[in-house]
Amino acid sequence: MKHDERASNPAFRGSAETLFVVPTRHLDALRDVLRRGGDPEGAAVELGTTAAAEGIGWSELLRDVEDVCRSVSGSLPPYEMVRAMSIAWTETALQDAYAMSCEDPLTGLTTPEHLRTRLDDAYRLAERNGVSASDQWAFVVVELTSTGGPEIGLLRSLSMIAVAELLRACFDGDETLARLGQRRAVALVHRSDATRGYVALRELLAQSSDVPSTRVWVEGVPASSHAASRLLNELGRGSSADGLG
Repeated sequence: MKHDERASNPAFRGSAETLFVVPTRHLDALRDVLRRGGDPEGAAVELGTTAAAEGIGWSELLRDVEDVCRSVSGSLPPYEMVRAMSIAWTETALQDAYAMSCEDPLTGLTTPEHLRTRLDDAYRLAERNGVSASDQWAFVVVELTSTGGPEIGLLRSLSMIAVAELLRACFDGDETLARLGQRRAVALVHRSDATRGYVALRELLAQSSDVPSTRVWVEGVPASSHAASRLLNELGRGSSADGLG
């Protein structure tokens, strides 16, 4: 019996699952498109995304797709299809790696998820000590403003790297420094240190030729952890601007 018939015949589904690293249910849509002579790029994108999300490596995915293409047309998959599938696989794999990491790969700042964890710890500690977290902590926020250069891909990335270095120069203690979105970074600092850090950061940014245009302010930490989570969402989306600045 031919390879593709084994993969598509329900009677052989159990054994077919052991022939492919990629589960055959994910290959069926691609096989159907190829048999109809349709454009396989959409199915290839879905296949690449699903494979990466399920932890299937690129070489295993490509090998199985090559087997399917050979079984239908007798030839290797076309370049355009492989390219679409590889982009989808790579983007999903990078997103998953970023989600599992505590560090932003570009700037070395912590991720929003790690910042939330540290913020939750701050609220628990404040409650245990019988004080309000809003009296103990604050955010110092720096934003690349949307005026030309920093909004252009590479230049914005280089500016964010410079911002991260300046944040580390100003806050070198137990503060948590995180990246929020494409244009913002924040420092979770003791309330008593917020104004000092804010002033120092503004001075360093003003002297830096690597950061064309920024806005800096102090954002108060809300009274409850639930409100703080909403605030982080707003900061990540680009809204909210409170306090100094």
